Amino acid sequence: MARMMNGSDSDKVQVLQRMLAARGLDVGDFEIEEDARSGISQLLGLAGGIVSLRRRSTGEIRVYAAGPGSAWYAAICSDLDRGYFKAATPAKAFLRRADASLSALWV
Repeated sequence: MARMMNGSDSDKVQVLQRMLAARGLDVGDFEIEEDARSGISQLLGLAGGIVSLRRRSTGEIRVYAAGPGSAWYAAICSDLDRGYFKAATPAKAFLRRADASLSALWV
């Protein structure tokens, strides 16, 4: 069954929290879950299971193969650097002001 990794006793949690904080992200906005026995990991033959990272404020969820020999930390770093977990864009950013001079041409 899935196990939430949110206690300070886990080395993985501490490393991920430091990684998120170093990028200026609110650690409390993320859920980290490790699942060694999920149907997905068994279907794909992943001995180490999967790790999922979810940003609560945006709903973005990414799933990474975990276990010996996997590079899931590097994959999370790469996804963070690519902006997959960036903050939600405010609705005002999508609104444009109509240029009065241009709109007058369409009358």
